[in-house]
Amino acid sequence: MKIFGPKSLSTFFYYIFRSISIVLLAFLTYMEFAFITDKFTVEDGRFDMKIPLIGSSIEGDYQFSDILTITLILIFGILLLYLLSNIFKALKKTVIFNKGIIKNLKLLTILNLIIGPLLYFLIHYPIMHKTEFRNIHNLILLIIFGMISLFLTYVFQKGYTVQSENDLTI
Repeated sequence: MKIFGPKSLSTFFYYIFRSISIVLLAFLTYMEFAFITDKFTVEDGRFDMKIPLIGSSIEGDYQFSDILTITLILIFGILLLYLLSNIFKALKKTVIFNKGIIKNLKLLTILNLIIGPLLYFLIHYPIMHKTEFRNIHNLILLIIFGMISLFLTYVFQKGYTVQSENDLTI
């Protein structure tokens, strides 16, 4: 199986990541709608929200900080998966060194090197009032992923430049 181009592994990953981001967006929309319209139960300080179609439920402490944390993490996850799907969509083309993939790699870098760490500290300290550095591995993984996407951005920029120069000489 090919890695790049139409009918390739990149096409498969495009559909997978795009589908998951759409499902998460639908879940986030349903969850926020349920909180706004009181379509959940509260017992012993915990909320219980039934999820239609799958017969499951989501439970958690009924506190504004917990609900805000869930919402922010879902938004971050949706953006991450959407950008990844856009990157794989750009890799579906026959010419993989294109401006679309460079733009999405830059956005992915910003998401992982700036927005992700800011979100981590925002959730842990002002929102959840945590004082210890538990789950620091998540922050480290974000930074590593951001550095890899930064490196790939420059590789694809260089590839695009070389390809453009090559196209001009032919």
